[in-house]
Amino acid sequence: MCGSPPYNGARHLMNRSRRENSRNTRIIAGRNAVLMALSAGQDVREVRLDRGAQNAPRVAAIIAAATGANVPVRVVERRDLDRVAGPNHQGVVAVAGPAQEANLKDILAHCAAEGRLPCIILLRELLHEQNLGAILRTCDAAGADAVVLPSHGAAPLGPEAARVSTGASESVPVVRQSLTQAVATLRREDVTMIGAEPEAKVDYWDQGMTGPVAFVLGGEDRALSQPLRDACDALVRIPMVGRVTSLNVSVACALLLYERLRQTRRERC
Repeated sequence: MCGSPPYNGARHLMNRSRRENSRNTRIIAGRNAVLMALSAGQDVREVRLDRGAQNAPRVAAIIAAATGANVPVRVVERRDLDRVAGPNHQGVVAVAGPAQEANLKDILAHCAAEGRLPCIILLRELLHEQNLGAILRTCDAAGADAVVLPSHGAAPLGPEAARVSTGASESVPVVRQSLTQAVATLRREDVTMIGAEPEAKVDYWDQGMTGPVAFVLGGEDRALSQPLRDACDALVRIPMVGRVTSLNVSVACALLLYERLRQTRRERC
């Protein structure tokens, strides 16, 4: 048979998806995440809507925000979004420019310029995007300034993390660098480092957490390394009275951040 082969929409979209997930672009999935990216003036290049979800109230706000920012909106089939972002996109996907690399020194300098005491989360290991998204969501809600992850091997800030964060992935910087370097930077800025450790002798609510603080946590499967324990100014435990011996790292992070928020508010009274 002569002539050009017929257009294969599925293959075209899969190839396009590979290009979009390159270093030059990223996928943002989920209604809140996409709306946050648009509202924050992020480099959103296109918004894609599931044909069956375009009349939902939250989607109407996304369309208005995209229109106001001169971002094109394309209505597609749900299966097209599934191929690009997985099944949990809530009918909305944005193609955006790459996230700007965050720098811990710059974040601390920004806090100082605004007269705020920094609150940083250091994670020895984080493997799952869902946990990264949940931690970012809590960081935004409780007022943490950044999350620091190791340079290699940690969970990516992909579509699932963005969706679970409900937009916090656009407001809370993620720094990827050697934790040894991060600890040295925090030390120079007199940031108190508090590590969460099951064998610690102090319950977390008995530890002072006001002032500039960095919380140091392990990960889904690993506790703190000995060098990280040695770097901490204090070690605290989250008491466990049931049969399980540990909490999900995002839950542990939430407990520490909200105890800090409670202590900070009490100090102001």
